[in-house]
Amino acid sequence: MFTEDLFFDVDDQRLAATMIFAENRRTPSIAHLHGLGATASRHTVRYFLDEFADRGHGSLTFEYSGNGDSTGVMEQSCLRRRTAESLAAVAQLSTDERPLLIGSSMGAHLACSIVPKVSPRGLVLFVPAAYPRGAEDLLFDEGRARPGNYADNPAFTGLREFDGDLLIVAGKTDQVVPADVVDGYLDNATNARSAEVIWLDCDHFVHRWLPFEETAKTDVLTAMLRVISVDQAEGNSSW
Repeated sequence: MFTEDLFFDVDDQRLAATMIFAENRRTPSIAHLHGLGATASRHTVRYFLDEFADRGHGSLTFEYSGNGDSTGVMEQSCLRRRTAESLAAVAQLSTDERPLLIGSSMGAHLACSIVPKVSPRGLVLFVPAAYPRGAEDLLFDEGRARPGNYADNPAFTGLREFDGDLLIVAGKTDQVVPADVVDGYLDNATNARSAEVIWLDCDHFVHRWLPFEETAKTDVLTAMLRVISVDQAEGNSSW
């Protein structure tokens, strides 16, 4: 495994990213989209991305504008900007196969929202949030939209076009996203090849908890690798 730090530009912002390469040196086809919050970082998910690389699966992790080493101010961003940044991140991946997207919280909403444009071969959603249609231009200040099981939200609309394998990792004591949001994702995964939910004994901040819970971490990693391996075996054609 080896890594490469890079930057890519989206509009007037420069986003920081890290490519994590497997020994085969193939350009990665997996991207992680992080959630909302001042401390959200591309580094918090390395505990599973490094494991992927050790097993031959490279990935990209990056920071949206206003987070980490990227430029910008988080409170001045919005879902529309982050959608554009998500698409730019996916554009850094290999063009030889359909991408696999891993989204955390708001990143899960964004991953599903861009399904019609990027046609991912797999989706892994950690504690997935969902935001109502019409919230795209609300700034991330005190007036921002709250997660909920909104029937008209863009994530559910996008997910209805998804035809790959879906894995949801949810927290039993999630204090940010209502539990019925998971039901909304499942109800709208109407064309998914498979759908699985893993409920963990944790709150919304799963990436602070999971790295230190060996049994739970092993279960989640096994499920994630199952999604990746099936897709590489059956959905590896150019798109």
